[in-house]
Amino acid sequence: MLEAMKICVAGAALALAITVATAWAQPPAVAAPAAPACGWTAGAIGYRLIPFKDSRKAAVWYPSSSPQTSFAYSKDISTTLADDGAAQTGCGRFPLVVFAHGLLGCGSQAIFFTEALARFGYVVVAPDYLDAGLCRLEAPSRSAGMVKEMSVFKPEDWEPTTYADRMEDTEAIITLIAHDPTFGPIVDDARTGIAGHSLGGYTAQGLAGGWPSWRDPRVKAVLLFSPYSLPFLVRGTLGGVKVPLMYQGAQGDIGMTPFLEGPNGAYTHSNAPKYFVRLYGGSHLSWTNAVCAGYRVVAACLKSDQAAQLIDEYGIAFFEKYLKGRSQPLLEGRGPGLSAYLYQE
Repeated sequence: MLEAMKICVAGAALALAITVATAWAQPPAVAAPAAPACGWTAGAIGYRLIPFKDSRKAAVWYPSSSPQTSFAYSKDISTTLADDGAAQTGCGRFPLVVFAHGLLGCGSQAIFFTEALARFGYVVVAPDYLDAGLCRLEAPSRSAGMVKEMSVFKPEDWEPTTYADRMEDTEAIITLIAHDPTFGPIVDDARTGIAGHSLGGYTAQGLAGGWPSWRDPRVKAVLLFSPYSLPFLVRGTLGGVKVPLMYQGAQGDIGMTPFLEGPNGAYTHSNAPKYFVRLYGGSHLSWTNAVCAGYRVVAACLKSDQAAQLIDEYGIAFFEKYLKGRSQPLLEGRGPGLSAYLYQE
């Protein structure tokens, strides 16, 4: 969230954040969880933009039976997938994960994660929320407008009405996917997870019960990338979250991570099962496409960038355990590759 207010708007600061993240000494990579076994060619995915609300779109990554080819998300980054490919049928139903972007971000702000997660056998949907601004899945209409809410520097003023449009949009996109003629037959919305960055983390925690009036029983696990959790800490409502949580932070993420760790942090005040992952170096932008700056292909970023690898490996292992019920030794270890790791199951 704060990247929209302080960092993303400043090119020099963004360049500095990337430099710090890549220059910091980092440990060896962690092996990724095994891809799920299924009749589909494991790892083969499709990508599609679907209409959402007003002029806004949602991006969907999903297991596909169509051949994969080279695909450019933009002039800066490309990958291999089946653009508008056929959804894979005959493999049962896949869990659904909603990605909630940060303030002024967009549904495609973390393709190194959303794409990788789909390759493990998930339907991943990422809508543009009303506050999408610095990027968009598609150009907005003239009627699209910004949402003005409370300052992030006054979390005590936040209440369930703050960014309630995000709660409504997230519930709506889950329902839309569950009833979509293409995705409905292959998705299990009773096994829904949410991954959220910054304000998207606030969104995810609210829907998990941080705001009791927001709680959605379809949400079974929440992955939080440098989340804005202060409103729930101030209000003392984190105890209302009864689903598994994974917090991810970074040493250089000075605006959010300090409020996640320590005796007064969000991790301490959350119910088990819970996990805390802290990257070496990094910044608040480590969970955005900025982490892949300098790479022209998604696979090259994931092969070479330590932070992107660890974000994906720990995050995917978390969803594998709590949305698929698969044992994940990585989550029970000492946090190889991380500057700090805590967990309580």
